[in-house]
Amino acid sequence: MTRQPGDLFEHTFINSYFRGEKGWMKGCYLQIIFVSLSLSLSNSYCFADEKTMESLIQENEDLKRKLMELKRQIRENQNTPGDNQMTPPLVISIKKEGMDKTENNQEGDYLPEQYRGTEQSSKIPKINDPEYDLRSSSRRLIFKEEFDRSAIRGDGEKQIENKDQNGGENNKMKGEAATDKKINDKNKNTNENEEQNQSGSKNDAESKEMSEKKEENKTEEKKEENMFRDNEETVVTPTRTKQLLRNTGSSVTVITEKDIKNGKAPLLLDVLRQAPGLEVTRTQGIGGTTSMFIRGASSAQTLVFVDGVQMNSTTTGAFDFANLTTDNIERIEILRGPQSTLYGSDAMGGVVSIFTKKGQGENKVTLGTEYGMRDTYRESVSVSGGKERFDYSVGGSYLKTHGISAAHSGDENDAYENFTGSARLGWNFMDDGRIDTTVRGSHSDFETDAYLYGVGPVDDPDRRQTTDEVLFSTRVNKTFFDFWTPSVLVSVNDTELKGFDPTDASGEFRIPTRVWRFEHQSDFALLDIDTLTVGYEYEAREGENDGVFDKKTFWNNSVFLQNQIKLFDSLNWTAGLRYDDYSTFGNNLTYRTTVSYNIDEIDTRFHGSWGTGFRAPSINELFFPFYGNPNLGPEKSKGWDFGVEKEILKDTLTLDVTYFENDFTDLITAAIQPDGSFLAENVARAESEGIETSLTYKPFPKLSLTGTYTYTKTEDREKGQQLPRRPRNRATLGVNTRPMEKWNVNVVGVMVRDRIDSDGTEMDNYWTANVSTSYDITKMMTGYIRLENLFDYHYEEVTGFSSLGFTAYGGFEFKF
Repeated sequence: MTRQPGDLFEHTFINSYFRGEKGWMKGCYLQIIFVSLSLSLSNSYCFADEKTMESLIQENEDLKRKLMELKRQIRENQNTPGDNQMTPPLVISIKKEGMDKTENNQEGDYLPEQYRGTEQSSKIPKINDPEYDLRSSSRRLIFKEEFDRSAIRGDGEKQIENKDQNGGENNKMKGEAATDKKINDKNKNTNENEEQNQSGSKNDAESKEMSEKKEENKTEEKKEENMFRDNEETVVTPTRTKQLLRNTGSSVTVITEKDIKNGKAPLLLDVLRQAPGLEVTRTQGIGGTTSMFIRGASSAQTLVFVDGVQMNSTTTGAFDFANLTTDNIERIEILRGPQSTLYGSDAMGGVVSIFTKKGQGENKVTLGTEYGMRDTYRESVSVSGGKERFDYSVGGSYLKTHGISAAHSGDENDAYENFTGSARLGWNFMDDGRIDTTVRGSHSDFETDAYLYGVGPVDDPDRRQTTDEVLFSTRVNKTFFDFWTPSVLVSVNDTELKGFDPTDASGEFRIPTRVWRFEHQSDFALLDIDTLTVGYEYEAREGENDGVFDKKTFWNNSVFLQNQIKLFDSLNWTAGLRYDDYSTFGNNLTYRTTVSYNIDEIDTRFHGSWGTGFRAPSINELFFPFYGNPNLGPEKSKGWDFGVEKEILKDTLTLDVTYFENDFTDLITAAIQPDGSFLAENVARAESEGIETSLTYKPFPKLSLTGTYTYTKTEDREKGQQLPRRPRNRATLGVNTRPMEKWNVNVVGVMVRDRIDSDGTEMDNYWTANVSTSYDITKMMTGYIRLENLFDYHYEEVTGFSSLGFTAYGGFEFKF
């Protein structure tokens, strides 16, 4: 019959009791150890989650062996002599944390200290003792000691001896016990040495493992630091290479895709208005001629690019922002100050570089529809996606409005419509090679009014104007030998401007223009701290005015050189020069240097630049009848700036203050000749100076405020008066907040004061506020409302021309 655990205990207890007092005590003691070890074995599973699997298995195997040994001892004890029989002394080796203890229990002291009482009765450990309590925070197992039973000996035979023989046997057993103790001590020392060796090996392994973990942690920290740096804002325009914005010595403003989306504006000119040091003026409502001034420079002295395509007109020298929509645009970089060293002609006041979207991720489709006051509606669509090798982004839009009268005194509405399509295709090859191709086309048609000298704009219901524009660019770049990255760019800009007026011949015209460029650039990473850029450009400009002058063409060859040096992880210095050779006026040399110094300990950055710029005469200035002069030279400028950027509150409040000066010489103006006619000559001079400030405050993750203020003092040195349409004081305030996860609110305010027109008369001071708010109705649908000129402020942005009053729009976007 199979015995139960209780039967075994009862059997051993009764047999021990009838064999005498000492036999009972020994049996009881062995039984307690047996039960305790059983509890230890069971409890070891209770805390398996706090042990490694290997240590748990090893510990349980040890406990099993000890249980088997104790079972054998219990069975032998059942056959031991009675009261007069002496048993060998019990030697117990106890190991605890921080303590090794061996007790030799002689003369009947068979229990360890914690089990002995005055009557040598058995005890169990106290339940509330933290060393033995299962609920204590130490989580140690009960009876977690190593019992060394090697000193216990039994021959397994029944001995029936008398009391006289017991004495000798006892003496003999005492001698054996002494011998066993020596053996046990020796075994203990051997075990301790082995344990020390094992412990040493274990410590070495743990030390090695800790070192490896430290190295892994350092590697992870470096990766996180690199990821953080990768996530930092970078710019391309200041050096024509990718560079961290905080390391740039030039004054640059970045407008991101997020900024464009928050404003919901369909035209890019409304996005540009918030930038410091920049003034945008429009001659009427949507579709009117739009000019931009940077630091007092004219619109013809500011160079504009779209994906490397030069946008400035070959006939006027300026770029009209009226028809440039926000479709498929991802980023805008506005670079202030003379930039001809890298970009050549027209970059006297600065450079505006516009980048279209690069497709990425899964295929995405976005549809948009909008309707607003003055019977304005807009439809848009965009499709994008990208994989490892190929990416694409395609978009298109149609905008139409009944508009307002261009003439401030008029009452007939001048309508406007615009269709724009854009595509960017990219192909990655040979690991780090890439081909980028951009195609963008637009057609605009808007009604305009006639202009009478001395009167200004007047209503003309039959006059209209169209603009057709096609852009194309392809760039190829590839890195060789890990230090040389050459790139080639080919770009073309074809634009045709037409005028229609069946009742007035002055309103009939056709002006086709073309700019095409070939550009090679090589970047050499000579050292970790040094990057050398060498480039060559060939540019051809063509222009024609039907019935006024025939097709005219001039070209230019140029080379440029720039060196970027980074020292001490805080100082960034660039220096460069450029040589241009024009077919019209000859050669020209420009140069520029910038510096940026970061003091991370006080979260402060100093930045500054000094350079020169020039502008080649336009085709109108060279060849327009009764004005043009083929002997014109280039306009020239020198400028410098110095600024301090301070992070007042970490990642919360940042202030940037920059002082600038520009000196413009050999400016082209209409000089009165002795016969009373006008002729373009390089006789004018002008200067500008001022302060640009910007403040960014982000008190909460879902709230940001951006404020700018620009003071610009300009002077026409010939006339001794302020340059026209350049405000002396200009301020902007932008607020973006997300009160709810699905709700976004964007507010932009603009204030303009102290301007004069070309005839010296004062122009209107004005301020406006635009609000846009959007709500994610579902994951696929977003609704929005846009309010322009919220307080219906009446003003003339350009004297004699109307500006839009309060206007409300609403729309939806669908994403698939």
